[in-house]
Amino acid sequence: MRFPQFSFFEGKKNLFLCHAGADVDSFASAESFFLSLKKNRSSMVGVPEHINLSAKALAENLGLGFELNPSLEGFENVVLFDLNSPQMLGRFAEKLKAFNGKIFIIDHHSKAESWLSKKAVALVDTQAVSCTQVVYSYLKKSHAKISPLSSKLLACGIIADSARFAVSTEKTFLDMAELLRKSGVSYNELFSFIEVKKDVSERIAALKACRRARVFKSFDKIVAVTEVNSFEATAAMSLVILGSHVGFAGGEKEGKIMISGRVLNSFASKTGFDLVKHVFAPLSKKFPGTGGGHAAAAGFNGEGFSLEGALFECAKLVHVFLEKETAKTGQLKEYD
Repeated sequence: MRFPQFSFFEGKKNLFLCHAGADVDSFASAESFFLSLKKNRSSMVGVPEHINLSAKALAENLGLGFELNPSLEGFENVVLFDLNSPQMLGRFAEKLKAFNGKIFIIDHHSKAESWLSKKAVALVDTQAVSCTQVVYSYLKKSHAKISPLSSKLLACGIIADSARFAVSTEKTFLDMAELLRKSGVSYNELFSFIEVKKDVSERIAALKACRRARVFKSFDKIVAVTEVNSFEATAAMSLVILGSHVGFAGGEKEGKIMISGRVLNSFASKTGFDLVKHVFAPLSKKFPGTGGGHAAAAGFNGEGFSLEGALFECAKLVHVFLEKETAKTGQLKEYD
């Protein structure tokens, strides 16, 4: 079955579902799709487990509703946004596995084999920087009405997932120019919808992460890893801002381990380095868990292993990539 026309969803009972811990791109994709339907009273936007702070700010600033951990009862279709594996749904995945209706996926990540990929009909564009770009193209081709509110959402998704256009293509800017015009607001106003001011605890976590960091040199590239109690993504990004080409920050809570990775964009674009492909996919073969995300920003979740050992393995996997990239052998050197 091919991905249906937009009219297929009109008047039906649809659940537009984000991934667990919905970010701006996932949430904005689901909401803009929902808002573009002429008949959407029987549909809703759902978020498994929790929504991240930037997406929550977007919902509050634009007055958008959503259901946390929704029931699947009564829905004919579930449309998933910005995910390529059931692991990205968290505990909600088991609910979806038992769902008897139709499942659809709109995404911009590479396909991952799973029961979900076999059961769902997918619309995927891996060249798109954000999932909202895929939604925008689909809505335009379907001649759906894209309101100023939907345009704001679609634009915010691009801003968030492109890291403010640090990772972009020509089409990213063309889409953004169209959406800015349709939204009727300025770029600064759009950014204000998703801006979250860092609180003191997040700032302290980032600073402590740098103090605890282990620093490695692989050829002429720097890899840094650190252990934190919270704000893994912020900590990983801090390592890159301070000078590492690749940064990993991991934390453990109630036996569950989370590792965030961030990459200097110029390094990723010049070498083709991909956190999911070159680090987290092979990491899952050695440590129980799964990874997902983008080339320069991704994460790994698991349990039952040493966080210190997993972080060191992340650094070694970057080194393995660089050995292949340079066609040389070398030593991964740690600095005190």
